[in-house]
Amino acid sequence: MSNVYHMPTRIVSGVGALESLAATIKGFAAKSVMLVSDPIISRQSWYQRALEQLVAAGLSVLRFEECEIDARVRQIDAQGKRAREQSVDAVISIGGGSVMCAGKGIAIVGANGKSLRDCTGVGNFERRALPMVMVPTTAGSGSEVSQWTVVKDDENHAKLVCGGPLSFPDVAILDPAVLESLPPRIAAATGVDAMTHGLEAYTSSLASPLTDAIALEAIRLQASSLRASICGLRDVNARADNLLASSMANIACGNARLGHAHTLSLPLEGLVDMPHTLGVGVLMPHVLAFNLMVLPAKAPHVARALGVRLHDDCSPQQATDLAVSALRQLYGDIGFPMHWSRDALPKQQVREMAERAVPGLYAGTAGIERFKSMKITDDTVIESLAPRKMTVSQAEAIFTACIA
Repeated sequence: MSNVYHMPTRIVSGVGALESLAATIKGFAAKSVMLVSDPIISRQSWYQRALEQLVAAGLSVLRFEECEIDARVRQIDAQGKRAREQSVDAVISIGGGSVMCAGKGIAIVGANGKSLRDCTGVGNFERRALPMVMVPTTAGSGSEVSQWTVVKDDENHAKLVCGGPLSFPDVAILDPAVLESLPPRIAAATGVDAMTHGLEAYTSSLASPLTDAIALEAIRLQASSLRASICGLRDVNARADNLLASSMANIACGNARLGHAHTLSLPLEGLVDMPHTLGVGVLMPHVLAFNLMVLPAKAPHVARALGVRLHDDCSPQQATDLAVSALRQLYGDIGFPMHWSRDALPKQQVREMAERAVPGLYAGTAGIERFKSMKITDDTVIESLAPRKMTVSQAEAIFTACIA
């Protein structure tokens, strides 16, 4: 199997990077931009300075600052139509993963003139999305360098994945100043989200030497800086490392794709409204142990990236156990939960979640519709790019182990 690596997004990183925003937009010859954010971010002083920067540069700024916790199809379709009607030339997203996914969706709809629901799946739209500049305000989703957008379809109670080479952001601006006011609880959750991207990319069946190198360094950088970024002194250099590691992890998984943790989390997010970070984060130690059983050569590298000092005679199984233990220790140190409550996922819904995971992460609306006519048994295999196939009964066991 041949490997393909594609990364067209330009990354500007470091202290003061946000000062380049207006010049970056002017580089697209844009005259009118849509600024996408949420009610909390739009109140921050650095956000107001960024807005003033755009206005001072002579740009017409159309604002949408009402993004919800999850990007929503209904909001994206409405704002995409608004962008077309107002002849918007580019989209700027300043916020976390949901804001960036919303901005990406708006850029796709604005260019293609149809509902995002009709664009879901891989490459299911014809026109290049409007030019996009992404400013992540959490070191987590990595959406700023990703072709994928994940959105909630309230009408059908589903999470949809949409993307393709025509929806990569053009520029990502990584400035640690935007993390200064981030609450530790959210910083921990988003940091774990980024960690899952690196781990899933490294253990993907589509992994390559290129993605492995980026994924491992992202894991190492995140593991070594999260505590300093979130706890105690909240070091600015550690925050900068977090942001860069988050982008690196998504560059890796954007090429190697994602596996079981994200596949199993998708129905949780769509049907029981579980936050994405909580879903993938709690699943990850279980999924990591599951996959490393068939990747003995990679287990020691994962353990070392997570900060474990291995003995020369350490077996792959020992390395796997130590890697999972180190990941759980990191969760404990930064205050991330290791289980879901019984209220978050009632046990009577576990089987349903396992069955709904069967179409996989990249099925799109058409794949989900095909799933409805399938006869599912314990041995039905869940669609995934992970190296080890997982059955419905195995997924059910993992879900159950995740409930406190």
